[in-house]
Amino acid sequence: MNNLSKVGIFSLMLAASLTIMVGSAITPALIEISQHYGVEDMATWLTTLPALGVVLFAPLAGRLIDRLGSYVSLCIGLVLYGALGVSAIWLSGTIPVFADRILLGGATAIVMASSTGLLAEFFVGEERLKMIALQGMSIEAGGIIFLSIGGVLGGIGWQWPFMIYLIAWIALLFILIFVPFKKSMHLEESQETKASTSKTIFPVLLSALLAMTMFFIAFITLPFYLANNFGLGSETTGYFLAMISLIAVISASIMPKMVKRFSDYQTLLTGFSLFTLGFILLTLGQSFLIVAIIAGIVIGFGFGFTIPLANHMVVEKSNVSNRGRNLAYFSSFTFLGQFLSSLVEGISTNVVIIYIIAISIGILIILFYSMWLRKGNKRQTVQAH
Repeated sequence: MNNLSKVGIFSLMLAASLTIMVGSAITPALIEISQHYGVEDMATWLTTLPALGVVLFAPLAGRLIDRLGSYVSLCIGLVLYGALGVSAIWLSGTIPVFADRILLGGATAIVMASSTGLLAEFFVGEERLKMIALQGMSIEAGGIIFLSIGGVLGGIGWQWPFMIYLIAWIALLFILIFVPFKKSMHLEESQETKASTSKTIFPVLLSALLAMTMFFIAFITLPFYLANNFGLGSETTGYFLAMISLIAVISASIMPKMVKRFSDYQTLLTGFSLFTLGFILLTLGQSFLIVAIIAGIVIGFGFGFTIPLANHMVVEKSNVSNRGRNLAYFSSFTFLGQFLSSLVEGISTNVVIIYIIAISIGILIILFYSMWLRKGNKRQTVQAH
């Protein structure tokens, strides 16, 4: 560890937690916000366009970090994040608003990459992995807190949820005070023998993309589903979505036990099965709020058994020389999944049709992983003989 206090660690975790809320902070008030901008038919793009921005600007963010270092880049990213996030209040017109959301995604790419890069400069070995794990928990916890706050602020007025983005400037202040500036240092472990190839890493990245797509299909359609079927407002919807994030944190904490008892791919299969079951419940239980709650819990467990595990698998399949690049790929694929969820959602205005499509995707993934595991078992049987 390199002279980073607990408050300094908290500062970096606060900055990292901003990544998950870039699209979801306004989700509880999405109906009111889309009505204000006159984009009711494209409402979900407001939450998913930042994900497209991450995918588009991730290469530029990497170049910025290589040139200026993680510390300076993080500070720049936080300034832009707060400014672009809150400025949407004063914009009008579809193109300016959508452009602002894409640029916000670019700022998020800088914050996401540089905050992890800065952690890597202060920690090595097992301590680094522990900090990255803590970062993942902080991101999920931030999702719970910011969603709840977004729901409360949305109940006051459509514009208030955008004020959450100013937390980036608070994080910037904490970093300037409690995180010491240092030039990039290459404190690496001894060279590892394991290496990754596109054949070993791509299936994991594809799993992350599909899992995030399914999760966000639920996330961006639930405000409309809950409002139309049960008359829930933005504040209650915020609590409902926060509940899903809380379940995701809980399931992520027990995911390692699942992997130890079964295997990584079997756990992924379980996660996608839970996603599929959740959409089936939402499709069949439109008249019963308790069924929707159960579906939310099931979908939360699906997230905890897929995205954190895929992140772990990327680390395990990487070595020192390519870990950063592979984790950058992981970030791009997860945010691309968020963006693709809007394309799926845009197929129909009927959420039931969207859920049927999600169920179909889930069944195809389940069949794929079932065949994958069966082939793997056959190969192990042949090698044993």
